[in-house]
Amino acid sequence: MLSRLATFLHAHGRPVLLVAVFGAAIAGAFGFGAARHMSPYGADDPATQSVQAANRFEAAAGRKIDPGIVAIVSAGDVRRPAVRRRVDHVAAQLRSQPDVASVVTFYTTRDPAMVSRDRRLTYIVAYFEPRSDRQLQDAAQRIEDRFAGQHDVLLGGEQIANAQANTQVGNDLARAELLAFPFICLLSLLFFRSLVASLLPPLLGGLAIVATFFALRIVSSFADLSVFSLNLVTGLGLGLAIDYSLFMVSRYREEAVSSGFGLETLRRTLQTAGRTILFSSLTVAAALASLALFPQRFLYSMGIAGALTALIAASLALVVLPALLAVLGPRVNALAPKRLQRAADRDARPAQSGGWYPPVAVRDAPPRTDRRALHSVADCTRDSVHWHQVRQHHHKRAAAQRERTPSRRHACP
Repeated sequence: MLSRLATFLHAHGRPVLLVAVFGAAIAGAFGFGAARHMSPYGADDPATQSVQAANRFEAAAGRKIDPGIVAIVSAGDVRRPAVRRRVDHVAAQLRSQPDVASVVTFYTTRDPAMVSRDRRLTYIVAYFEPRSDRQLQDAAQRIEDRFAGQHDVLLGGEQIANAQANTQVGNDLARAELLAFPFICLLSLLFFRSLVASLLPPLLGGLAIVATFFALRIVSSFADLSVFSLNLVTGLGLGLAIDYSLFMVSRYREEAVSSGFGLETLRRTLQTAGRTILFSSLTVAAALASLALFPQRFLYSMGIAGALTALIAASLALVVLPALLAVLGPRVNALAPKRLQRAADRDARPAQSGGWYPPVAVRDAPPRTDRRALHSVADCTRDSVHWHQVRQHHHKRAAAQRERTPSRRHACP
């Protein structure tokens, strides 16, 4: 299978790369917005009694148990009529949202705990209707956008925190990728000693991340996934893609020293390094997919995201990277300093000396099976010579005995 794949990629390398570029553009356009379509952490088990009791309360009361929005209003002394009108206006804005079930203010409860000691601050509590976490997160995001320009209103609460956490996760992922890729390129240059070859591992890692984001964007349309699974995708996708590309590129360059940059080199690369990548990705995907058996959202989200990441990284390493190597050919070693290029050539050649290389006497000796055959031939030859000598000695003794013994014809009467 891998041999036929190598033949196909060597013959159709450029069309495969064009399809990969087109697919990466589509995945990047739709995949980077995956965080907005995912739910918060999600550590609740639907089978526990506490979660079942909370669901019964929400069904009977028509609202969530905990407040979703807490709005702190700093308009002045709460005893002034202008401040009350301002508080009522903010409460009316919250109440007009489609997913808000009820709104509670100081003026409706007369609870002194809702007012600060100096009576210049008060807070408003908004309860959401029983909705999914993703719907509540979207509603909280709309409310936050609506109050963005009102400086005397500070929003907080569980749903606002969840929406801000999703936004922060997306920003952190972008920052982590910007910091990681320069270091990866530098390390790849030190390992491969060629600028073109050093760009292949981070390129494959970026493609793996983008493709997995797009796959999770599709999965999130019919499954409730946690946004924290994106952190696993970034780390695992980058690591696996770099490891797989190191296997593939190193093997390709080693085979090219003896076989040249042709079909046979690509076939041997896929049959050796490609087989390792295939079994490695299946093992990692199966291990991470076991997390999908748990009912908690953040656990099964990690399982789904991890399995997709491993399979996508392996697919790119077995299809896109060999096609790119077939198109590049000897240019994979281009743009390398002369000193690094000489070191790369020495590393790519088979070892002829070193601490782990056998001594000359042992290296030049015939194989063990040949030595056994030579010993057998020597033993047979030695036995044959010994038997021949024994026969000659026997014949000489018989002749000497005949000479000493007189014949019957000459015996005395």
